Amino acid sequence: MGSKKRFSFPTVVAVFSIFYISCCTRPAFAQLAPQDLTPDSYVKLQIDDSSEFYVNILGRPLPDRIIAETRYGRLEIPLRRITGVIDYRYNYVQKDDLKRDALKNEADAQKYNVTQYLSRPKIPDLSRVATKDHNLFTGHRYLFDDSAHVILQTDFGTLVFKYPDIDYVENWSGEGDRRESFVTSAYVAVKDPMASQDFLLPTARAFGEGHAFISDYMVAGLQLNYGVTDWMSLNGGGIFAPFLPTTVNAGTAGIKLTPLASDLFTAAAGFQGVYSKVVKLNRIAFPYVAFTYGTWESELTLLGGYAWQSNDSAGFVTYPQNSFIGAAGDMRVGENLKVGLELYFVGDFGIVPTVFSVRYFENDFTIDAAVVFSLYKAGASSMKTLGEYVFNTSFDVIPMVSGSYHF
Repeated sequence: MGSKKRFSFPTVVAVFSIFYISCCTRPAFAQLAPQDLTPDSYVKLQIDDSSEFYVNILGRPLPDRIIAETRYGRLEIPLRRITGVIDYRYNYVQKDDLKRDALKNEADAQKYNVTQYLSRPKIPDLSRVATKDHNLFTGHRYLFDDSAHVILQTDFGTLVFKYPDIDYVENWSGEGDRRESFVTSAYVAVKDPMASQDFLLPTARAFGEGHAFISDYMVAGLQLNYGVTDWMSLNGGGIFAPFLPTTVNAGTAGIKLTPLASDLFTAAAGFQGVYSKVVKLNRIAFPYVAFTYGTWESELTLLGGYAWQSNDSAGFVTYPQNSFIGAAGDMRVGENLKVGLELYFVGDFGIVPTVFSVRYFENDFTIDAAVVFSLYKAGASSMKTLGEYVFNTSFDVIPMVSGSYHF
């Protein structure tokens, strides 16, 4: 490689560990007054009965009220009942998702003849239905149990919920009880809860306000992510691997913002800090941008950034920044399966680490199995493999496994 500078062994480990993060954000938003609502607006409404839910505004039949479409039915809401409006003005993707889900929910309700239960009595006391997509509705639950649906009569209309969409129901039977388990064989509605991250590479996709998950890599690596708002999230974690030939200690913390989501395109920017101690102490600062195209079922991601490094032997003398580019794609190949491919290009490192992974997912957890192998840049084919260079092992292919649990 001549006299060209190269990141040391611990530096490569530390840079690679940056991508043990997953950052979970949503597009920027603004507050609106209820009287400013216009047809085809995608907003989150806050109601005076403590309900909060996302809607697409269909129209204003009268100056003092709106017709709004939720994923679970249409409502007619007086403006005086609305206490707050959050306008997700750039989130065309979620608006389209809401429209599709609303049509499918209506079709499923007809298929299962859910309206037959509207003749049943309702609980006289109010119940609250919370859904997995961060909606909260207040109303009177119809008394029936077909092991697949819940019907709620609100002040503004009737809503139909499918079991897989429900997080919990307060006052389930009218005695102040809370139900949190909703399992049914009638619907198969499993979504990948880690769509904001491939095996290692973060995507630009949002994760969700108030949601947290913990991930584990090879037992030694642990991280925690939390969506602070709909557009910002924080993460932190670390690695302790005394079982490797050279003990690896690393810690990381960062932030990611997602200011734009338009149609199938999402853009994000973030900053990650890394501390590692392998042969010597290293510190890395890594700002980056990421772009994702596609849906959670099939998407492509490109991430680029620069890394600045300092170590204990050089004090805080910083090496010139080194470029980093990550490219990844994944595709759903079964009801609960995804496959993915990731490539990492470090500016002055001749090896291109390549990851092939298979993910099994449920709504609240994922399990990933992957292999990491070495491709080479032009003129670098004589280098050792990634296993030899980074992990000081004779393995050409490195098996890895990870898992996550979503609260």
